[in-house]
This record gives sequence, structure tokens and C-alpha cells, in this order.
Amino acid sequence: MSVIPELLGSATFESYQPRNQRDERTLALIRDDPGGSWYLTGDYGNAKTYLLYAQYREIVMAGETKWHVRTTRELVKELRSADLDHGFVSPPFASASRRVPYHLFWDDIDKLKTTDFKTEVQFDLLDTLYRQKHSLTVTGNLSLRDLLGREHLHPAIVRRVDDMCIALEVWTP
Repeated sequence: MSVIPELLGSATFESYQPRNQRDERTLALIRDDPGGSWYLTGDYGNAKTYLLYAQYREIVMAGETKWHVRTTRELVKELRSADLDHGFVSPPFASASRRVPYHLFWDDIDKLKTTDFKTEVQFDLLDTLYRQKHSLTVTGNLSLRDLLGREHLHPAIVRRVDDMCIALEVWTP
């Protein structure tokens, strides 16, 4: 079971402070469909992770869906462990492979240096989520278009995120 970081322990839809109409719309959309798939983008410090944990809290309280919360670093570490130790199965990948409703919360998708291995395992995970029709919430500082840069994510990964998620920009000054 994932643990909410102390800094985000109070993250709820009720405690979120929208700063403009765009933020109010983002909050309304996620609140109306907490099981939905979202790509939350915007500058550093604009509450993307806060909204991710508020949505996570709603799903946990509903108790209808299996879920995991991972940062990019945690996710890649687990997927690397599975590659090196064939007895280990990454919990998100195992859950994504099942037909039971599942939601992956992925924080900071754009915070990694790409390698062939990382690209392959990330696409495999996202493709499995996509094919099994699971839910996904992702945060990133870059727009989906900007993620396509050579040093960021492979276009196939960005395409899967775009196919699965509704992109919402969180307030940017």
C-alpha cells in the first residue's frame, strides 16, 4: 500500500486552492470523475502532485479499484528489479496485467534520463494499461508536445499517455 508523503497528507479536493478559472475547471473535472485518467501539466510548485494525491485519496476511500502511486524513479527501479530478478514482479505491472480495475498514479513522468531499457519497460507498462483499459494519472512539468523532445520520452510513450489521459494544465504564472 502506498503511503501519502507527510507534505501531502492533507491533500483533498476540499483543501485544494484554485488560483484561477483554469484551476477551478481542472478541479471540477477531476472531482466529477476521480477514476478518470488525467495528465496534469504545469510549472514547478503549481499543485500537480497535490491534485494527484487528492484524486488518489478519493479512489482509496471508494475502495473499488486497485491502485499504486509511484514516482518515475520508483517505477523504473521496480521495473529494473523485475528485469534483473526474474522472481520479482513489479506490483504496478502485475496489477496492470489483470482485468481487475486498476489505477496507476505516476508522479513526475518527465524526471528521468532516457535509455533503451527505460523506454522499453515504460512503454510495455503503458501499453498494458492501455490494452487492459485501466486508468492512469500522470504529472509532468512539460506539455505532452514538449515531452516529445529527444532527451525526454519516446513518442510511443507520449502517444499512449495522450490516448489514455485528458491533459489539464495546472496554473502557470
